[in-house]
Amino acid sequence: MIKTIVVATDGSEAAMRAVQYAADLAKKYDAKIEIVSIIQYSTVAYHDGSQVFYASMTDSLTELARDNLSKAAEILADEGIQFNTHMFKGDARFVLSNEVVKNFSPDLIVMGKTGTTVLTRMFIGSTARYVSERADANVLLVK
Repeated sequence: MIKTIVVATDGSEAAMRAVQYAADLAKKYDAKIEIVSIIQYSTVAYHDGSQVFYASMTDSLTELARDNLSKAAEILADEGIQFNTHMFKGDARFVLSNEVVKNFSPDLIVMGKTGTTVLTRMFIGSTARYVSERADANVLLVK
């Protein structure tokens, strides 16, 4: 029934609970997990040739995504679950609901219900809500 689970992580507490929930499901259904972290470079402002600042910010965001993937991978490795890690760039809403679904054809996407700040959600909307409404896959939101 469930063969492929995509779990999205942004390093938040909700995302880490989603990783553990995905691990439990993977064990139950003998499923593999594709761990996804998305770098949203578009949220970094670029001003008048400040390329050094921009480069340092993108490097920092990339390193943060790597750390998030490593933390999730450690949980799954400890559980003995088959997994792969993937880093994408772009708006998390669109990447998860389109690119990730196209690349992995998951039976289930597991993600934290919240991850960004309240202020960010007011302006760009909730990633979890967007994905649950638009992804062509079942979506499980974890509190």
